[in-house]
Amino acid sequence: MEATDHLKASLLAAIELANVFGADHRQGRPAPAPDAAGVQGALRLTTNREVAAEPADYAAGGKLLYDALSSLPDVDRAAELVNTMLRENRAAPQLARDPGAPWHLHFGSPDAATGWLAEFATAVAMLLGSDQAERLRQCAAVRCDNVFLDATRNHTQRFCSTACQNRTKVAAHRARPSSARFGGA
Repeated sequence: MEATDHLKASLLAAIELANVFGADHRQGRPAPAPDAAGVQGALRLTTNREVAAEPADYAAGGKLLYDALSSLPDVDRAAELVNTMLRENRAAPQLARDPGAPWHLHFGSPDAATGWLAEFATAVAMLLGSDQAERLRQCAAVRCDNVFLDATRNHTQRFCSTACQNRTKVAAHRARPSSARFGGA
């Protein structure tokens, strides 16, 4: 495991939790109401153990993360919101490990929602404080409010998923006049 693997997993979990609580539409459909399965899905990105996931415990933090991430490219606004979250969850670094896993840096109690929220806010803060903040984006597809991490080498990813990319391409194709689609004059 590389040193950055856990940080990346925490960042991806933060993004997923933000989408669970903030996105009105996900991949062309109305977003489902936040539930325990959605929170568990986000937490599973960074831990191999089951963690109690009451949506109410994560709601305010998930919404604040979404507000921060969706405010980009306004890094000042995003940083202000993340700093609020770091203070509210009392992010304090400590080493932790799951059974059979290596030690990693955690930023609060790994057994409480505030600990997870502190870790996720810290992961976002570390990216915002780097020269890679532009990698956090909002999906360019219509009817998708997801935020995502652009993992492409050339920093050109516009969509959160292949489904959103394909939906956008099909809509553009259908919007062209039929003569342009079939090579007519």
